[in-house]
Amino acid sequence: MGLRRCLQTHSVSITFVLQFHLLSKSAANPAQRLKMFKDFPFKKTAFKLFGELFEPYLVYLDSVKTNLKKAGMRTLIQEYVSVMAFYSLLGFVVSLISCSVLVSYGLVVASRAISSSDVFYSYTLSIIISFITAGSIFAFGLYYPSMKSKTLKSKIERALPFTIFYMATSAASGIKPVEIFNMLAQRGGIIGKEAERIYNDVNTLGINLHDALQKAAARTPSPQFADILWNMSTIITTGGDLDRYLSGKTKSFMAQYRRNLDNYAKQIAFYTEIYTTLVIVGSLFFIVLISIMSPMVGGSQFALLLQTFLIFFFIPAVSAGFIVLLKGISPSE
Repeated sequence: MGLRRCLQTHSVSITFVLQFHLLSKSAANPAQRLKMFKDFPFKKTAFKLFGELFEPYLVYLDSVKTNLKKAGMRTLIQEYVSVMAFYSLLGFVVSLISCSVLVSYGLVVASRAISSSDVFYSYTLSIIISFITAGSIFAFGLYYPSMKSKTLKSKIERALPFTIFYMATSAASGIKPVEIFNMLAQRGGIIGKEAERIYNDVNTLGINLHDALQKAAARTPSPQFADILWNMSTIITTGGDLDRYLSGKTKSFMAQYRRNLDNYAKQIAFYTEIYTTLVIVGSLFFIVLISIMSPMVGGSQFALLLQTFLIFFFIPAVSAGFIVLLKGISPSE
């Protein structure tokens, strides 16, 4: 009896220590804890209001459900649609109140008196604008996962050539396939996050690498990366030569990367000609033309204002736009 009581006490003590360790570990990472609970504001309220309402129509939103998974948004389709409906309702209420106030104020300023027809007109216009606002919010919410998945796809495919090269080098050195994904996770980046999920599925959840790769291939937004994961899963299952496969993929991806760099250089030359001709030369031409014409028409103040706008606002804004454009079409990360 004494030995049994001692063992029970020891077991309870170990359980308490493990629970305390897990709690302290989660408390030491408040950013991760907040990330778990901040998915969408008003999520619980939205689900209570609209969860059952949209449940019969979820079969028509399979594309949104797929895009949610590919975008890495870990939320149920029913919860997401409920939140979008709640945001649309908020947008409708805010737009109705603000438009009614603004239209009424505009009528007061214009006519100094408000008739019954003006009130009817202001509220009708406000309701129309509010419906348009609510519909736009809901439509954007349904499109947002697709937009995010396309962004992730672009980032993954930009990083893919050098990632495959790194994987091929690791496989050639005789490292186990699961450890390749562990090394990718340590490198970080957009593919490193996916590699970390694969490694955690195998190492923490006990899923075999074949199923973990198929699971990752089903959720990634990049068809190229999915094809690599499917093929790796098949090679690992059948006992094929993973080193040879990854080396071949490295050659094809690097050849494609060089072609993309050549196209990028041609695009830079084309956009540079446009920028130099239209923005720089065009702005200088208008500044000189305004300086010559302003004394003739007597609009020196307007000419000075226009020149200031061109020099300090137009040229910097267009230059920033060209920088964003060139960065967006760049084949590298």
